[in-house]
Amino acid sequence: MQRDSTTRVAGSAMLALMLAATAVQACPPAPAPVKDLDIPRFYGDARGTIIEPKQKALHDAAVAPLTNFLDEVTAQADKALRRSKPAAQLEVASCALVWLEAWARGDAWLGRMVQDQAEYQRKWDLAGAALAYIKLKSFASAEQRRVIEPWLMRFADAARAFFDDPKHKRNNHWYWLGLAQGAVGMATDSDRHWQTARGIMADAARDIAADGTLPMEIARGARAIHYHAFAVMPLVVLAELARFKEEDWYAMGDGALHRLVDVTLRGLNDPALFDQLAGVQQQRPVGAGAGWLQIYGASYPDRLKEFMPSMQRGHRWIGGDATMLAVALDRAGRRH
Repeated sequence: MQRDSTTRVAGSAMLALMLAATAVQACPPAPAPVKDLDIPRFYGDARGTIIEPKQKALHDAAVAPLTNFLDEVTAQADKALRRSKPAAQLEVASCALVWLEAWARGDAWLGRMVQDQAEYQRKWDLAGAALAYIKLKSFASAEQRRVIEPWLMRFADAARAFFDDPKHKRNNHWYWLGLAQGAVGMATDSDRHWQTARGIMADAARDIAADGTLPMEIARGARAIHYHAFAVMPLVVLAELARFKEEDWYAMGDGALHRLVDVTLRGLNDPALFDQLAGVQQQRPVGAGAGWLQIYGASYPDRLKEFMPSMQRGHRWIGGDATMLAVALDRAGRRH
């Protein structure tokens, strides 16, 4: 009986190795890691309200390799979680992990940042990579974890260093850094990065006014509602990560994040509200961001009332489909 049990265990282990090897063989080679970032700004004015088409085209070309990489990794992470059979999940997840490991070994995003826009891009991409890894972590081998997780922590430290300079504004970019730090903290079990995220969320709660607006985003004039939606996106995802850890970050600042969500939803449904708040007509149509409403509504359905703007379920900077992030966190909770 003992011999039969040992044989079954050995057979199961061999099957897992064969499945992993097959998945790796079927995976297309990872693109070359991008270490240095040279990304031009796409606004034509200092205030950041007018997009200049030629600059935007140059910007999009510069970020294309980063966009393509993260789009693929996040799509594969979501696809793996949607599969019902463990073998099929592993087959899909292995490819995304191979790509992450290749970029980790190549010190992606850890080279020279030519301008501020490159630094902004770095922390957005960090958030997406770390959140995708949270979805993939249970499928990673010990060697992949040994390579990817220290890289994510170095990545997070490099992104944070830029904002330690007091000349850089701590507006919506600061909140996106908070999401990136929190995702890395959760992905790598780093309390240091988690504490940084908590501090940034506390900053955001203090920034949110009594009426729910963010003064630095109101100052964006014709794009004020756009930047409120862009700011609320990382904060809601970060608060949802905290819910998994049984920490209520929505309650900070006497429910500050709820106030921000409320005024943003009202503005998305009727931009005239922000015409008045910002003192200038808002650019239309207004982008609502992605993913944050789905996970906020799942946690607080009674707060949405009639405020239900059309919105995509995910984006590469929030690790792909936000609803799949909720699935990954739920599974992680059951495993523990």
